[in-house]
Amino acid sequence: MRRVLVDTNVVVSALIFPGSRPARALWTVIETERLVLTQWILDELRDVVGRKWPDRLSALDLFLGTVGYELLDAGSPGVEVRDVDDQRILDAAISGNVDVIVTGDKDFFALEIDRPLILTARDYLDSVAHQ
Repeated sequence: MRRVLVDTNVVVSALIFPGSRPARALWTVIETERLVLTQWILDELRDVVGRKWPDRLSALDLFLGTVGYELLDAGSPGVEVRDVDDQRILDAAISGNVDVIVTGDKDFFALEIDRPLILTARDYLDSVAHQ
């Protein structure tokens, strides 16, 4: 079972657009892999949803309270990313030995690293379909 970190943008899209590709990717991770999050992602989720869709905050809390996930500690600085917020996520993923990051953030795709594998929601779903 792979350990898959799902980035904030994918979780928010899944919450706001339940039938979307990010939603299908998130539920596939939950059902077939080990979902991994960081405290930074949890904080950012509550901030973004609370500001933009305050009526969905209770749905987010319900989701986080019922779905199982592994919470990663902050990692040590490693491969450098342009965005400091992305740096926190990447450091935790590398230090925590995560297998895959599912994200829509273009900065991650500019990285030249072998692990973790960085995939869009679409590419993640394609990879699962071909296993």
